[in-house]
Amino acid sequence: MDIGTIQTLKEVSDHYDLPGSLRAFTQCVNGHINDTYRVLLRIDHTTEKEYIFQRINDYVFKEPVKVMRNIKEISLHTAPKISEDDCSIISFFDNKDGKNYTIVNGDYWRVCYYVKNSVAFDYVDDSRILYSAGYAFGKFQQLLADLPMEKLYVTIPDFHNTKKRLEAFFEMVSLDPLSRAGNIKPEIEFFEKHMELASTLVNLLEKGELPLRVTHNDTKYNNILMDKDTLKPLCVIDLDTVMPGLAAYDFGDAVRFAANTAVEDEQDLSKVSLDMRHYEEFTRGFMTACKGFLTQKEIDTMALGAVVITIELASRFLGDYLNGDKYFRIHRPDHNLDRARCQIRLAEDMMNKYDAMHEMVLKYA
Repeated sequence: MDIGTIQTLKEVSDHYDLPGSLRAFTQCVNGHINDTYRVLLRIDHTTEKEYIFQRINDYVFKEPVKVMRNIKEISLHTAPKISEDDCSIISFFDNKDGKNYTIVNGDYWRVCYYVKNSVAFDYVDDSRILYSAGYAFGKFQQLLADLPMEKLYVTIPDFHNTKKRLEAFFEMVSLDPLSRAGNIKPEIEFFEKHMELASTLVNLLEKGELPLRVTHNDTKYNNILMDKDTLKPLCVIDLDTVMPGLAAYDFGDAVRFAANTAVEDEQDLSKVSLDMRHYEEFTRGFMTACKGFLTQKEIDTMALGAVVITIELASRFLGDYLNGDKYFRIHRPDHNLDRARCQIRLAEDMMNKYDAMHEMVLKYA
Protein backbone atom coordinates (compact mmCIF):
# COMPACT_ATOMS: atom_id res chain seq x y z
CA MET A 1 0.00 0.00 0.00
CA ASP A 2 1.05 3.60 -0.64
CA ILE A 3 2.03 4.90 2.83
CA GLY A 4 1.54 8.52 1.77
CA THR A 5 -1.99 7.85 0.52
CA ILE A 6 -2.85 5.90 3.69
CA GLN A 7 -1.70 8.81 5.84
CA THR A 8 -3.67 11.33 3.78
CA LEU A 9 -6.86 9.26 3.91
CA LYS A 10 -6.46 8.91 7.68
CA GLU A 11 -6.05 12.68 8.00
CA VAL A 12 -9.20 13.22 5.94
CA SER A 13 -11.09 10.72 8.09
CA ASP A 14 -10.00 12.51 11.27
CA HIS A 15 -11.97 15.59 10.16
CA TYR A 16 -15.22 13.61 10.25
CA ASP A 17 -17.18 11.74 12.91
CA LEU A 18 -16.76 8.42 11.12
CA PRO A 19 -16.81 5.25 13.23
CA GLY A 20 -13.90 2.86 13.02
CA SER A 21 -10.39 2.93 11.61
CA LEU A 22 -9.04 2.60 8.09
CA ARG A 23 -8.61 -1.02 7.11
CA ALA A 24 -8.18 -0.88 3.32
CA PHE A 25 -8.70 1.32 0.26
CA THR A 26 -8.90 0.96 -3.50
CA GLN A 27 -8.42 3.76 -6.00
CA CYS A 28 -11.22 4.05 -8.55
CA VAL A 29 -9.67 4.56 -11.97
CA ASN A 30 -12.72 5.13 -14.17
CA GLY A 31 -12.96 8.87 -13.42
CA HIS A 32 -10.95 11.35 -15.49
CA ILE A 33 -10.75 14.44 -13.26
CA ASN A 34 -10.96 13.86 -9.50
CA ASP A 35 -9.01 11.29 -7.47
CA THR A 36 -11.50 8.83 -5.97
CA TYR A 37 -10.93 6.14 -3.35
CA ARG A 38 -13.20 3.41 -2.03
CA VAL A 39 -12.31 3.25 1.66
CA LEU A 40 -13.14 0.47 4.12
CA LEU A 41 -13.38 1.40 7.80
CA ARG A 42 -13.49 -1.32 10.48
CA ILE A 43 -15.79 -0.53 13.39
CA ASP A 44 -15.26 -3.77 15.36
CA HIS A 45 -14.42 -7.41 14.67
CA THR A 46 -17.71 -8.02 12.89
CA THR A 47 -18.69 -4.65 11.43
CA GLU A 48 -17.18 -2.69 8.54
CA LYS A 49 -18.48 0.21 6.43
CA GLU A 50 -17.42 1.51 3.02
CA TYR A 51 -17.11 5.13 2.01
CA ILE A 52 -15.99 7.20 -0.96
CA PHE A 53 -13.15 9.67 -0.32
CA GLN A 54 -12.57 12.06 -3.22
CA ARG A 55 -9.95 14.72 -3.87
CA ILE A 56 -11.31 17.58 -5.97
CA ASN A 57 -9.14 18.58 -8.91
CA ASP A 58 -8.72 22.29 -8.21
CA TYR A 59 -6.83 22.79 -11.46
CA VAL A 60 -10.02 21.96 -13.36
CA PHE A 61 -12.39 23.43 -10.76
CA LYS A 62 -10.73 26.71 -9.87
CA GLU A 63 -13.19 27.54 -7.09
CA PRO A 64 -13.91 24.28 -5.26
CA VAL A 65 -15.60 26.06 -2.35
CA LYS A 66 -18.29 27.41 -4.71
CA VAL A 67 -18.66 23.96 -6.27
CA MET A 68 -19.23 22.43 -2.83
CA ARG A 69 -21.62 25.18 -1.75
CA ASN A 70 -23.75 24.47 -4.82
CA ILE A 71 -23.80 20.79 -3.91
CA LYS A 72 -24.74 21.66 -0.31
CA GLU A 73 -27.68 23.79 -1.51
CA ILE A 74 -28.90 20.96 -3.69
CA SER A 75 -28.55 18.43 -0.87
CA LEU A 76 -30.49 20.60 1.60
CA HIS A 77 -33.22 21.27 -0.95
CA THR A 78 -33.78 17.72 -2.11
CA ALA A 79 -33.29 15.72 1.12
CA PRO A 80 -36.90 16.13 2.35
CA LYS A 81 -38.30 15.25 -1.07
CA ILE A 82 -36.55 11.97 -1.85
CA SER A 83 -38.35 8.78 -0.90
CA GLU A 84 -36.32 5.75 0.09
CA ASP A 85 -37.18 3.78 -3.05
CA ASP A 86 -36.63 6.56 -5.62
CA CYS A 87 -33.54 7.84 -7.39
CA SER A 88 -31.52 10.20 -5.18
CA ILE A 89 -28.75 12.74 -5.68
CA ILE A 90 -25.31 12.21 -4.19
CA SER A 91 -24.53 14.29 -1.10
CA PHE A 92 -21.42 14.65 1.03
CA PHE A 93 -20.97 14.51 4.79
CA ASP A 94 -20.41 17.61 6.86
CA ASN A 95 -17.10 17.55 8.70
CA LYS A 96 -16.62 18.58 12.34
CA ASP A 97 -16.65 22.24 11.25
CA GLY A 98 -20.00 21.88 9.47
CA LYS A 99 -18.54 22.07 5.94
CA ASN A 100 -19.16 19.45 3.26
CA TYR A 101 -15.49 19.51 2.27
CA THR A 102 -12.18 19.28 4.10
CA ILE A 103 -8.76 20.73 3.30
CA VAL A 104 -5.78 18.45 3.89
CA ASN A 105 -2.27 19.50 2.80
CA GLY A 106 -3.81 22.20 0.61
CA ASP A 107 -6.10 19.74 -1.23
CA TYR A 108 -9.89 19.76 -1.10
CA TRP A 109 -11.49 16.45 -0.06
CA ARG A 110 -15.06 15.23 0.38
CA VAL A 111 -16.60 12.06 1.79
CA CYS A 112 -19.84 10.17 1.16
CA TYR A 113 -21.27 6.69 1.58
CA TYR A 114 -20.36 4.01 -0.93
CA VAL A 115 -23.59 3.03 -2.70
CA LYS A 116 -23.88 -0.75 -2.31
CA ASN A 117 -24.76 -3.09 -5.18
CA SER A 118 -24.39 -0.25 -7.67
CA VAL A 119 -22.87 -0.06 -11.13
CA ALA A 120 -22.17 2.70 -13.65
CA PHE A 121 -22.04 1.96 -17.39
CA ASP A 122 -19.57 3.39 -19.91
CA TYR A 123 -21.23 1.64 -22.84
CA VAL A 124 -24.72 0.19 -23.14
CA ASP A 125 -27.00 -1.48 -25.65
CA ASP A 126 -29.82 -2.19 -23.22
CA SER A 127 -32.89 -0.01 -23.54
CA ARG A 128 -33.65 -0.46 -19.83
CA ILE A 129 -30.45 1.40 -18.99
CA LEU A 130 -31.37 4.24 -21.34
CA TYR A 131 -34.79 4.54 -19.71
CA SER A 132 -33.24 4.52 -16.23
CA ALA A 133 -30.71 7.19 -17.19
CA GLY A 134 -33.44 9.36 -18.67
CA TYR A 135 -35.60 8.94 -15.58
CA ALA A 136 -32.70 9.78 -13.25
CA PHE A 137 -31.79 13.02 -15.03
CA GLY A 138 -35.45 13.95 -15.35
CA LYS A 139 -35.92 13.29 -11.63
CA PHE A 140 -32.92 15.53 -10.97
CA GLN A 141 -34.73 18.33 -12.83
CA GLN A 142 -38.02 17.65 -11.06
CA LEU A 143 -36.51 17.67 -7.55
CA LEU A 144 -34.78 20.99 -8.16
CA ALA A 145 -37.43 22.77 -10.24
CA ASP A 146 -38.36 25.08 -7.36
CA LEU A 147 -34.85 25.91 -6.14
CA PRO A 148 -34.25 29.69 -6.50
CA MET A 149 -31.43 30.29 -8.97
CA GLU A 150 -29.85 32.98 -6.78
CA LYS A 151 -28.85 30.27 -4.31
CA LEU A 152 -26.39 28.79 -6.82
CA TYR A 153 -23.05 30.06 -8.06
CA VAL A 154 -22.29 30.09 -11.78
CA THR A 155 -19.02 28.18 -11.48
CA ILE A 156 -18.21 28.20 -15.23
CA PRO A 157 -19.56 31.37 -16.91
CA ASP A 158 -21.07 30.85 -20.40
CA PHE A 159 -20.48 27.10 -20.18
CA HIS A 160 -23.31 26.39 -22.63
CA ASN A 161 -23.61 29.77 -24.32
CA THR A 162 -23.60 28.28 -27.81
CA LYS A 163 -23.60 31.68 -29.49
CA LYS A 164 -20.38 32.68 -27.70
CA ARG A 165 -18.86 29.26 -28.33
CA LEU A 166 -19.39 29.69 -32.08
CA GLU A 167 -18.13 33.27 -32.01
CA ALA A 168 -14.96 31.98 -30.34
CA PHE A 169 -14.69 29.31 -33.04
CA PHE A 170 -14.93 31.84 -35.89
CA GLU A 171 -12.34 34.02 -34.15
CA MET A 172 -10.00 31.03 -34.09
CA VAL A 173 -10.69 30.46 -37.79
CA SER A 174 -9.66 34.03 -38.53
CA LEU A 175 -6.49 33.71 -36.43
CA ASP A 176 -5.63 30.24 -37.84
CA PRO A 177 -2.38 30.02 -35.81
CA LEU A 178 -1.23 26.73 -37.38
CA SER A 179 -2.57 27.33 -40.91
CA ARG A 180 -5.04 24.46 -40.62
CA ALA A 181 -8.21 26.29 -41.67
CA GLY A 182 -7.59 25.63 -45.36
CA ASN A 183 -8.06 21.90 -44.76
CA ILE A 184 -11.50 22.22 -43.16
CA LYS A 185 -13.51 24.50 -45.43
CA PRO A 186 -16.58 22.18 -45.56
CA GLU A 187 -16.64 22.02 -41.76
CA ILE A 188 -16.35 25.81 -41.44
CA GLU A 189 -19.22 26.20 -43.92
CA PHE A 190 -21.33 23.87 -41.73
CA PHE A 191 -21.02 26.24 -38.78
CA GLU A 192 -21.65 29.30 -40.94
CA LYS A 193 -24.82 27.66 -42.27
CA HIS A 194 -26.17 26.66 -38.85
CA MET A 195 -25.02 29.58 -36.69
CA GLU A 196 -28.54 30.97 -36.39
CA LEU A 197 -30.07 27.58 -35.51
CA ALA A 198 -27.39 26.89 -32.91
CA SER A 199 -28.05 30.26 -31.25
CA THR A 200 -31.80 29.62 -30.85
CA LEU A 201 -31.81 28.49 -27.22
CA VAL A 202 -29.53 31.30 -26.03
CA ASN A 203 -31.68 33.85 -27.87
CA LEU A 204 -34.86 32.48 -26.25
CA LEU A 205 -33.22 32.65 -22.83
CA GLU A 206 -32.13 36.24 -23.41
CA LYS A 207 -35.69 37.16 -24.41
CA GLY A 208 -37.07 35.52 -21.27
CA GLU A 209 -38.93 32.82 -23.19
CA LEU A 210 -37.01 29.96 -21.55
CA PRO A 211 -36.45 29.73 -17.77
CA LEU A 212 -33.20 28.92 -16.04
CA ARG A 213 -33.17 25.54 -14.29
CA VAL A 214 -30.69 23.74 -12.06
CA THR A 215 -28.70 21.80 -14.64
CA HIS A 216 -26.23 18.95 -14.17
CA ASN A 217 -24.17 19.81 -17.28
CA ASP A 218 -22.53 16.40 -17.59
CA THR A 219 -25.47 14.11 -18.33
CA LYS A 220 -23.64 11.00 -19.46
CA TYR A 221 -25.24 7.77 -18.30
CA ASN A 222 -22.02 6.80 -16.51
CA ASN A 223 -22.95 9.54 -14.02
CA ILE A 224 -25.91 7.44 -12.86
CA LEU A 225 -25.40 4.66 -10.32
CA MET A 226 -27.82 1.82 -11.05
CA ASP A 227 -28.76 -1.33 -9.21
CA LYS A 228 -26.63 -4.20 -10.52
CA ASP A 229 -29.55 -6.60 -10.53
CA THR A 230 -32.60 -4.55 -11.53
CA LEU A 231 -30.92 -1.64 -13.42
CA LYS A 232 -33.11 0.73 -11.44
CA PRO A 233 -31.47 4.19 -11.08
CA LEU A 234 -30.17 4.69 -7.56
CA CYS A 235 -28.26 7.96 -7.55
CA VAL A 236 -27.12 10.87 -9.75
CA ILE A 237 -23.42 11.57 -9.18
CA ASP A 238 -20.66 13.92 -10.39
CA LEU A 239 -22.25 17.25 -9.44
CA ASP A 240 -19.20 19.48 -9.92
CA THR A 241 -20.69 21.27 -12.94
CA VAL A 242 -24.14 21.86 -11.42
CA MET A 243 -25.29 25.45 -11.90
CA PRO A 244 -28.10 27.46 -13.53
CA GLY A 245 -28.74 26.51 -17.16
CA LEU A 246 -31.33 25.25 -19.63
CA ALA A 247 -33.06 21.88 -19.26
CA ALA A 248 -32.74 21.31 -23.01
CA TYR A 249 -28.95 21.28 -22.73
CA ASP A 250 -29.02 18.52 -20.10
CA PHE A 251 -31.48 16.53 -22.21
CA GLY A 252 -29.52 17.17 -25.40
CA ASP A 253 -26.08 16.28 -24.07
CA ALA A 254 -27.44 13.01 -22.69
CA VAL A 255 -28.95 12.17 -26.08
CA ARG A 256 -25.73 13.08 -27.87
CA PHE A 257 -23.81 10.67 -25.65
CA ALA A 258 -26.35 7.89 -25.23
CA ALA A 259 -27.95 7.59 -28.66
CA ASN A 260 -24.98 7.89 -31.01
CA THR A 261 -24.50 4.65 -32.92
CA ALA A 262 -20.73 5.20 -32.89
CA VAL A 263 -18.03 6.34 -30.48
CA GLU A 264 -17.40 10.06 -30.10
CA ASP A 265 -14.25 10.03 -32.24
CA GLU A 266 -15.35 7.56 -34.94
CA GLN A 267 -13.38 8.03 -38.16
CA ASP A 268 -15.75 5.99 -40.34
CA LEU A 269 -18.59 8.49 -40.58
CA SER A 270 -20.89 5.92 -42.21
CA LYS A 271 -21.23 4.40 -38.72
CA VAL A 272 -22.43 7.67 -37.15
CA SER A 273 -26.15 8.28 -36.67
CA LEU A 274 -28.82 8.83 -34.03
CA ASP A 275 -30.19 5.53 -32.69
CA MET A 276 -33.91 6.30 -32.49
CA ARG A 277 -34.57 3.28 -30.29
CA HIS A 278 -32.12 4.57 -27.68
CA TYR A 279 -33.40 8.10 -28.16
CA GLU A 280 -36.98 7.05 -27.48
CA GLU A 281 -36.14 5.11 -24.33
CA PHE A 282 -34.11 7.97 -22.87
CA THR A 283 -36.83 10.46 -23.82
CA ARG A 284 -39.52 8.27 -22.26
CA GLY A 285 -37.63 8.14 -18.98
CA PHE A 286 -36.71 11.83 -18.92
CA MET A 287 -40.12 13.21 -19.83
CA THR A 288 -41.93 10.79 -17.49
CA ALA A 289 -39.92 12.14 -14.56
CA CYS A 290 -40.34 15.75 -15.73
CA LYS A 291 -44.13 15.80 -15.94
CA GLY A 292 -45.86 18.79 -14.44
CA PHE A 293 -43.32 21.60 -14.32
CA LEU A 294 -41.74 22.18 -17.74
CA THR A 295 -43.15 25.08 -19.72
CA GLN A 296 -44.59 24.48 -23.17
CA LYS A 297 -41.68 26.37 -24.73
CA GLU A 298 -39.24 24.07 -22.93
CA ILE A 299 -41.09 21.02 -24.23
CA ASP A 300 -41.18 22.45 -27.75
CA THR A 301 -37.40 23.07 -27.76
CA MET A 302 -36.26 19.95 -25.88
CA ALA A 303 -35.29 17.96 -28.98
CA LEU A 304 -33.57 21.05 -30.37
CA GLY A 305 -31.27 20.89 -27.36
CA ALA A 306 -29.71 17.71 -28.77
CA VAL A 307 -28.97 19.37 -32.11
CA VAL A 308 -27.64 22.57 -30.55
CA ILE A 309 -25.30 21.00 -28.03
CA THR A 310 -23.91 18.59 -30.64
CA ILE A 311 -23.09 21.55 -32.89
CA GLU A 312 -21.58 23.35 -29.89
CA LEU A 313 -19.28 20.46 -29.01
CA ALA A 314 -18.26 20.03 -32.65
CA SER A 315 -17.21 23.69 -32.74
CA ARG A 316 -15.16 23.25 -29.57
CA PHE A 317 -13.36 20.19 -30.96
CA LEU A 318 -12.64 21.94 -34.25
CA GLY A 319 -11.56 25.18 -32.58
CA ASP A 320 -9.11 23.22 -30.45
CA TYR A 321 -7.80 21.49 -33.57
CA LEU A 322 -7.12 24.89 -35.13
CA ASN A 323 -5.40 26.05 -31.93
CA GLY A 324 -3.02 23.10 -31.69
CA ASP A 325 -5.03 20.71 -29.51
CA LYS A 326 -4.47 22.54 -26.21
CA TYR A 327 -7.75 21.80 -24.41
CA PHE A 328 -8.94 18.32 -25.36
CA ARG A 329 -6.32 15.61 -24.91
CA ILE A 330 -5.50 13.83 -28.18
CA HIS A 331 -4.24 10.28 -28.74
CA ARG A 332 -3.43 10.48 -32.44
CA PRO A 333 -2.81 13.14 -35.11
CA ASP A 334 -5.99 14.97 -36.14
CA HIS A 335 -7.89 13.43 -33.22
CA ASN A 336 -9.87 16.60 -32.53
CA LEU A 337 -10.65 16.93 -36.22
CA ASP A 338 -12.04 13.38 -36.17
CA ARG A 339 -14.12 14.22 -33.11
CA ALA A 340 -15.49 17.34 -34.75
CA ARG A 341 -16.42 15.54 -37.97
CA CYS A 342 -18.15 12.81 -35.99
CA GLN A 343 -20.25 15.35 -34.09
CA ILE A 344 -21.06 17.25 -37.28
CA ARG A 345 -22.31 14.05 -38.90
CA LEU A 346 -24.37 13.26 -35.80
CA ALA A 347 -25.88 16.77 -35.80
CA GLU A 348 -26.78 16.43 -39.48
CA ASP A 349 -28.51 13.12 -38.79
CA MET A 350 -30.39 14.68 -35.88
CA MET A 351 -31.59 17.49 -38.14
CA ASN A 352 -32.85 14.92 -40.66
CA LYS A 353 -34.72 13.10 -37.88
CA TYR A 354 -35.79 16.20 -35.99
CA ASP A 355 -39.53 15.91 -36.62
CA ALA A 356 -39.58 12.37 -35.24
CA MET A 357 -37.43 13.44 -32.27
CA HIS A 358 -39.83 16.27 -31.46
CA GLU A 359 -42.88 14.03 -31.78
CA MET A 360 -41.40 11.60 -29.26
CA VAL A 361 -40.90 14.42 -26.74
CA LEU A 362 -44.54 15.45 -27.18
CA LYS A 363 -45.69 11.82 -26.91
CA TYR A 364 -44.13 11.36 -23.46
CA ALA A 365 -44.64 14.90 -22.18
